[in-house]
Amino acid sequence: MTAARDIDAYVEQVAAGLPGPARDRRDMMAELRSGLLDALDAHRRDGLSDDAAAAAATAEFGEPRVIAATFRSELAVRLARGCALTLARTGPVVGLLWTAAAMASHIGIRHALPWETAAPAGSAAVVRLLLVALLMTVGSAVVTVAVTGRLAARRTYRSRIAPATAAVSGYGAVTVDVALFTLLASQLASAPGGLAPLPVACAAAASLARLLLAWRAAERCRAALAR
Repeated sequence: MTAARDIDAYVEQVAAGLPGPARDRRDMMAELRSGLLDALDAHRRDGLSDDAAAAAATAEFGEPRVIAATFRSELAVRLARGCALTLARTGPVVGLLWTAAAMASHIGIRHALPWETAAPAGSAAVVRLLLVALLMTVGSAVVTVAVTGRLAARRTYRSRIAPATAAVSGYGAVTVDVALFTLLASQLASAPGGLAPLPVACAAAASLARLLLAWRAAERCRAALAR
């Protein structure tokens, strides 16, 4: 029991402050604990006492802070990839909902980004900001997926690049949603009767959910990069 507690204490030291998805952290710590217990059993078979076997097993794996640094890099990569893939999945859904809202509101498809001509002066600048943010979001998400894929699995730089590009992608998505809400507010101020309530409400709800998700993911990626 004392040996098991020593192993658990070692695992807790490694796990303390690790970033990334909780499931990935649990899986990594379960693998680490399993490896330590295997090493513990091996040293017991060599005739060491429980305490000595536990000390030998943890010494064999190295300092907890060194092991934690290795795990932090891998978790940062997984976190960044998860962020980019989530934005890639949700982006088309949000875009289609806003397009459907524009069409249901009888706004031409050429104005579906949305309401450029019907909105007050200044909305054209918001549309341009939206397009720039959209390109930035898509581009940085593509880079993130590329550097976290199998072809780059052995590249040491990916633990630095991936969280940075994922954070840019997340903040870009936030900017896109803020721009959409700005355009919606302009339309509500100028001609609220022209909007189809249900489609617009669905699009706005999806954008709000994506905005909160993207902000949280971007902040986590930024924190992982700082570590």
